[in-house]
Amino acid sequence: MTRFHFDIREGSRFVPDPGGEELESLEAAKCHAVDLAAQIARDLALRPTGHVVIIEVCNEHKQRVLTLTVSLTIERPNAETQPHTPWGA
Repeated sequence: MTRFHFDIREGSRFVPDPGGEELESLEAAKCHAVDLAAQIARDLALRPTGHVVIIEVCNEHKQRVLTLTVSLTIERPNAETQPHTPWGA
C-alpha cells in the first residue's frame, strides 16, 4: 500500500491533504482523484462559472504523480435567438 495525498488548488488558495489515503496503486489513486474531481464539479455547478480547480496527487515523498484539472462552464443561450430543440432549454 502506498500513501497518496490529494492537494487542492483554486486560484491562490491551496488546501493540502496532510493525512492522505492508503491505496494499492497509482491506478487506484487516479480513480480516487476522479471521484474527488466529480464531487468538485458538482460543487462548481452552484458557483459562478470560470473557476478552475486543480487536484495534485502526490506520493508519500510529496512528489507529484498526477494532476487533474476541473473546470465547469455553464452557458445559457438567449432563448429568443436560439432555435427550439426537443431536449429543452
